[in-house]
Amino acid sequence: MRVDLRNGVRSPSIITNANSNLIRRVQESMVSEIVIKDGKVLHLGLAKGQLAGNVFLAGDPARAVRISERFDSVLAEVRNREYVTVTGTYHGMPVSVIGTGIGVDNVEIALVEAHAVHAFDFETSEFQAGSAPLKFIRVGTSAGVQDDIEPGTMAVSTYGLGLDNAGMYYDHPAADEVVSDIEKQAFEILVNATPAGARFREKIIPYASKASPHVAAALINCAAARKVAYVSGITAATPGFYGPSGRYIEGLANTVPSIKTRLSALQAREHRVVNMEMESSLLFHVAGYLGCPVGTICPIISKPSASTAILDYAASVDSAISIALDAMCELNDVRADS
Repeated sequence: MRVDLRNGVRSPSIITNANSNLIRRVQESMVSEIVIKDGKVLHLGLAKGQLAGNVFLAGDPARAVRISERFDSVLAEVRNREYVTVTGTYHGMPVSVIGTGIGVDNVEIALVEAHAVHAFDFETSEFQAGSAPLKFIRVGTSAGVQDDIEPGTMAVSTYGLGLDNAGMYYDHPAADEVVSDIEKQAFEILVNATPAGARFREKIIPYASKASPHVAAALINCAAARKVAYVSGITAATPGFYGPSGRYIEGLANTVPSIKTRLSALQAREHRVVNMEMESSLLFHVAGYLGCPVGTICPIISKPSASTAILDYAASVDSAISIALDAMCELNDVRADS
């Protein structure tokens, strides 16, 4: 780590492009360690040909089923462990939805195995040159971070702020200067919000990632076309629903009290933190580096001042699904009548 002499707060070091390129060259000489069992990837349970190039992601497997109910046809349905994958068509467009379960760790497995199913030869574990990147749109739910944003509003992510550490196991360069600015500000906020003497003070190292601008724009266009209230901005992703998301539980001590309120002050150019969930940071970090168009839309279902008051969000989720389907059509130049 390096010390920022302007304020005495440590901030994450930045890996140089030269070092990143060296790591990449070494790893490109290695054989991909894809785990295949009985002709299927280990966790998703998918064989070649069972995944479309346009993929919706939902943490809740039941939400994945709700998305698949909008498909015109279903060609394959695979359930393995906590994952459910449905592949079919929508307005003639090949589509899949994967229910990943909760958390960045589940998303990491789903992303890597989806990439393997789509782009690797299972016999040789070699990447198949010429494979078009998958497109990903996540349809989730999220907590509000700003008191001026009402529950029921759609949050379209421009950037992800990872409060988990899963993304840090993939050493990919920052997408732009905004990513680096988000990381620096978030680190300083977390350190300053952690009580002096706390065991883990300065040990939570955030990372940031970027949604694909054209995917975010498609989601915004389609929300506006449906006259659905929306905001865009940074989505913070945590590794847990209670303490990591700022919820107090008697008998437990939160390392960063009032984390939502603290992060609400983060402002990187025109981007502020608008919501908090548990998946998008890793999603943008890994999918973006693979060259996959990627975005997230989440209804905001609570306000930071009343985190236990959860909106009855079934209708909001249905709206988010409609917007995501419209956006995927827009990205593929497919006409979808409402």
